[in-house]
Amino acid sequence: MRVLIVASRFPLPPWRGNQVRTVEWLRALAGEEIALVCPRPAQPELARQLGDEKAALWTHASGLGERAGAVVSSLVDGQPIQEGLYAARSAHRALSRAIREQRPDVAIVQMVRCGWALEQLRREAPGLPALFDAIDAMGLHFERAALLAPPALRPLLRAEAGRCRRRERELASRAALSIAVSARDLDAIGARQGRVVPVSGRAVTARAGAGTEPRVLLSGNLGYRPTVRGALWFAEKVWPRIAASLPGARWVLAGARPAAAVRRLGRLPGVEVHGDVEDLDPFLASATVAIAPMASGSGVPMKVLEAWAAGLPVVAHPWTAAGLAADAQAALAVADGAEEWQRAVTGLLLDPQAAGRLAERGREAWHRSYHPERVDEELRAALAATR
Repeated sequence: MRVLIVASRFPLPPWRGNQVRTVEWLRALAGEEIALVCPRPAQPELARQLGDEKAALWTHASGLGERAGAVVSSLVDGQPIQEGLYAARSAHRALSRAIREQRPDVAIVQMVRCGWALEQLRREAPGLPALFDAIDAMGLHFERAALLAPPALRPLLRAEAGRCRRRERELASRAALSIAVSARDLDAIGARQGRVVPVSGRAVTARAGAGTEPRVLLSGNLGYRPTVRGALWFAEKVWPRIAASLPGARWVLAGARPAAAVRRLGRLPGVEVHGDVEDLDPFLASATVAIAPMASGSGVPMKVLEAWAAGLPVVAHPWTAAGLAADAQAALAVADGAEEWQRAVTGLLLDPQAAGRLAERGREAWHRSYHPERVDEELRAALAATR
């Protein structure tokens, strides 16, 4: 089977959720003929690696002027800025070449950012079945961001939320099948023909318990705005309380692309920041408790899945917990407000047995719903239902 995938980012390294999803598709469809249309990576060796191992590549690159023109065109048409950023002429040309040269049997279009590709496929490959992989709902993402943003930014974010929501519903109505990573996101895109296919948690080799002092871990993409906002809130409202009650405790932030504001947290007493970490396993192994304090964003929190896979108990914000499967939410300690957070984190740091029980529930939830083999099966089944 010849499968065409249109993505908004080059998938390597898989630091962001949409990159993780592309890697999952490549893994799940190993053995099929795959063509990937996506932006060109900054490091040419990444393109060679992916092209040699996984897929035929049609990459594209656009200048600032080309992207600005595409954004203006999208706004004039009432489409999201998010889509305009990725709808440059070079992207259209790359997709045309892939259609012409690969002659795909089925297409996968990822996120509202690539909505332009679904329209182009209808024109240039009429009758080609297409799956819309919304991943996480951008309309929902911007709606939540508007609630927490400074007043001056709220109208702009609400406007983009409305454009994204309308466009996602339109794309879902035109695709043969739509999928999203959580029930919350699938409901937000309004798919009549849809199913939930979560992202998979990485199979972590580390096992928690190697640390000798109480350690709180915040991992993942440390440049993702909801993670940055959550980290700053935790630093101001919660960490001073924990540090005062447990002077030997450490808070470790480890992951990719840390924002400048996150890096500055390393100046606080008892706080370490490790940026652009290639291997999170040592940090997962030495941690006692993992946290996910994000009050915004959408999709499935990868940092929770990795912690569960490593056998770590997790404390999460209610909004973060709501992005998980309903039967997995009981595997978290859910906290809302600084006092609840202090009690939840401190309680797990001081009670190894309670931490162990919660960690075991997390491991079970990960195996049940988020193991890579399970997600691969669900992706293949979704694609088969598209044809």
